[in-house]
Amino acid sequence: MTPMEVLLSLLLVFLGLEEPTSQNAFFIPIPSMMAPAAEFGCPHAGTVFSYDVRAWNTNRPNRVIAGKQDQFSCWVTSDAQGNYAWFGGLGPHLGDADLAEQKLITDLWPLRVGNSNKASHYDLPSRFSEVEYTVDAYGLAVVPAGKFWAYKIRKDYYWLNRVVHTTTLWWAPSLKYVILQWPEQPGKISRAGGYNWGLLSVSSG
Repeated sequence: MTPMEVLLSLLLVFLGLEEPTSQNAFFIPIPSMMAPAAEFGCPHAGTVFSYDVRAWNTNRPNRVIAGKQDQFSCWVTSDAQGNYAWFGGLGPHLGDADLAEQKLITDLWPLRVGNSNKASHYDLPSRFSEVEYTVDAYGLAVVPAGKFWAYKIRKDYYWLNRVVHTTTLWWAPSLKYVILQWPEQPGKISRAGGYNWGLLSVSSG
């Protein structure tokens, strides 16, 4: 979206003339000196998150139900993907081959704007040579489920010193969970759907 389209979308959403979607979701940062720090935590067990992307097996908005916390792993059950963990609340499906990224996430907490960690020689040469997590900003995020204070976190994956993949996460302290995930590749337009989603609704279990 162009800057003018973003401003127009923002105005329409605030005036109630347009329903926000993950495609036109927006983030209004506050000055970093005013941003709080956030301690790690997982969502309350039983909390139900619905996202504006349909599950392949139900053809309904994908639901994710919060489960137990196991140290730095927040376990969830998803309609589309079953039972798995978000490591440190920021990295889904990380296993034994992803120890460098797990340590990077652990060291990022507590979240503070400006924090950044990079790991080199990440996993296999066929994947990425480096991965970097940066807490870009804290501010007001507007997604289909409403308005939330959130941290904007950028995950950059490198190959031969060049960014080949970026995923942006908006993590809301009030929910202790991700309210938007937006993967993209340089030079390509990302659209809602698949791994690009925003929070549609949230309810207590």
